Amino acid sequence: MKILNLSLDKSILDKNSKTARRVVEYGDLADSYIVVVPGKDYKEIRLSEKVFVYGSGGNNKIFQLINTYRVAKKLLRHGKFDIITVQDQYYLALVGRILAKKFKIGLELQIHGFEKYSGLRKIIADFMIPRANAIRCVSQRLKKQISKEFGVVEEKITVAPICNNLKSQISNLKIKNTESDTKFIFLTVGRLVAVKNISLQIKSLAEVAKKYPNVELWIVGDGQERKKLELKIKNLKLQNYIKLLGWQNNPGEFYSQADAFLLTSDYEGWGMAIVEAANHGLPIIMTDVGCAGELIENEKSGLIIPVDNQIKLEEAMVRIIKDDSLRKKLAEGALSAVKKLPSKEETLALYKQSWEKARQNK
Repeated sequence: MKILNLSLDKSILDKNSKTARRVVEYGDLADSYIVVVPGKDYKEIRLSEKVFVYGSGGNNKIFQLINTYRVAKKLLRHGKFDIITVQDQYYLALVGRILAKKFKIGLELQIHGFEKYSGLRKIIADFMIPRANAIRCVSQRLKKQISKEFGVVEEKITVAPICNNLKSQISNLKIKNTESDTKFIFLTVGRLVAVKNISLQIKSLAEVAKKYPNVELWIVGDGQERKKLELKIKNLKLQNYIKLLGWQNNPGEFYSQADAFLLTSDYEGWGMAIVEAANHGLPIIMTDVGCAGELIENEKSGLIIPVDNQIKLEEAMVRIIKDDSLRKKLAEGALSAVKKLPSKEETLALYKQSWEKARQNK
């Protein structure tokens, strides 16, 4: 099978990146795996005997999209491909559909969530998703949403959860005794964007700290919301309780120092940080998004709270601080849950299964 991938992930243009190494593994499943990525510079990179990557070139997003079409069209003209797989359901997906129709090949959409589902993007997604020959998503929650809201028959949808490639960072769970240790550290890791709702954690910590002054919140990540969060921390006089640590190449050291993990997103497709937290033996509090209910079960492998509910978050944080046995139970439950995630080989087999659907349903 010969596959053309239209990808949004520019890190693939770096031969040494995790994404590039992952794509080489995808190439091993096919006769040929060619990737085109919208980017500022035109590039041609060979990652393996079967895998080539092209950067589109273009000074802005519009020209990058146009050039992605041009590069992909040229590749399709000079080689017989079986499917186009697109890591998007918006503008790049539209490019993929035009090309798939023109060259009469299958189209697979990879859907990881609906974070930007509004305006023109919403119009495009509403048009594109029902017309894909196959869809690959990361959770059963997403599969149900796609089927219900877009009328896609479930047989077209393949669920390939994020595989657990991470080795557990703990040999024995060591739960901190809150009576003997001076600091109790809540950790969150992710992009500082509105959908992550980090401000909910800050407001909740302000209340929790009134009863438990030994508490801290560590925020690892960066993004457009940083200045807003800094102002909120200052206004609530929480500078001694909250650390904005910025983006870290090795967040593992922060996971290993923390006592509990928070994810308070308004929306997630999955939530890879949850897997990382579980592998480091952390009890988890998360909103009812992404892998909640599927990987993390309430009261078994984490505490699941309603989206944007400050009172419930405060209550969960207090429970985690006070109850050593609860923390141990949830940490053990989360670690056990991630160990049951599909292996890399099982995940790759699901990818191939979805490609076959796209080819057969064209």
